[in-house]
Amino acid sequence: MLDSDIHEDTQMDCTTEEILNSLQNLIARAAALSRYLWPARDGKNQEHKRRAEQLCQAFSVTDESPLKDRELRNCMEHFDERLDHYLSKLIIGHIIPSYVGHVPEQFEVPQHVFRAYFVDIGTFAILGTRYKILPIVDEISRLHSILLRCNTEGCRLPRGSSHA
Repeated sequence: MLDSDIHEDTQMDCTTEEILNSLQNLIARAAALSRYLWPARDGKNQEHKRRAEQLCQAFSVTDESPLKDRELRNCMEHFDERLDHYLSKLIIGHIIPSYVGHVPEQFEVPQHVFRAYFVDIGTFAILGTRYKILPIVDEISRLHSILLRCNTEGCRLPRGSSHA
């Protein structure tokens, strides 16, 4: 949600941690979907590859999908390693564990934001890596709509167009 999407009369009762936890959970779910659509390995007898191709075709998912971003997947799957690497660097400056608001101004003293959501640009940041949230939400919502329709039409995968 961008800052401009918030109406003045809307009261926001979520804490910074609740917002960031929800966004991190969204990224984790996107990473899980990515594993189904683009498996790390083809599998014995190409079973993983065939499954992924069938799902991509059924749901008209292309290689341009924001879910294909390998960095997005690695962010969640290898979070412990990324945290070790992040903390192994010499960190000098202001350390901000969690933040929700506009992108902060840059000063002479560096700022290190562990987790953040920048409302003015619709971006979630974790350990220095940023993800545009709206394209991810749009793709998950699109897939969800297809699955709901599938559920009402006999629980069969749709026959999607071929994908890139």
